[in-house]
Amino acid sequence: MKTKMVAFMFLAVLLALAATPVYAAEAPSLPHAFYGAVDINGSPAPVGTSVKVVGEGVQTGVGTNPIETTVAGEYGGGADPMAPKLVVQGSVADGTTVTFYINGFSTGQTAKWQSGKVTEVNLAATIEDGAVPDEPTDPTPPDIGDSTPPDTGDSTPPDTGDSTPPDATGPEPEDTTPGPMLPPSPPSAGSGGVPVLWLIIGGVVLVGLIIAFWVARSRAY
Repeated sequence: MKTKMVAFMFLAVLLALAATPVYAAEAPSLPHAFYGAVDINGSPAPVGTSVKVVGEGVQTGVGTNPIETTVAGEYGGGADPMAPKLVVQGSVADGTTVTFYINGFSTGQTAKWQSGKVTEVNLAATIEDGAVPDEPTDPTPPDIGDSTPPDTGDSTPPDTGDSTPPDATGPEPEDTTPGPMLPPSPPSAGSGGVPVLWLIIGGVVLVGLIIAFWVARSRAY
């Protein structure tokens, strides 16, 4: 009877440990891919035309955003499912409105960004000779002036009472180039993964000790 009780206790503890929630890193959102026809001034856009998508949270200059046409009049390989598409990714919420640009000029055409979708969007733009592109640009680092020290006619630095020459270079400008997308880091030891593992191991050891105690006690009787 005592052996059956111990076995039931052991199974109950194992079931409780198995019900412990498992912590996992949140999977990143899938990008939204676009393709279709592209015309400039009513004619098929020539090979080498740049097509770009801009929107809140959208990363540009990464992967195939922008993408250049390899066939006149189409971008993203057209309907060819194996051809590289215009892939739009970043920290973008579903339903965000994104805008299409051709050679830096807005087409005025938009689409709703949806994670994991592949959408055909046919584009057209009117570009006049001498027109200036209206595509949003990345922020320019602040002007910190000329970092070249003044020419004093003497290569010897002035004696300021300190052996360290003055720093004439000024602060380095920040690098505003967006980096590549990286996969999310796995949960660290403080995120809950390791404590759950130790909890399981400790529970199994505790149950083993309880079983050993009851077996030894039953044999003594």
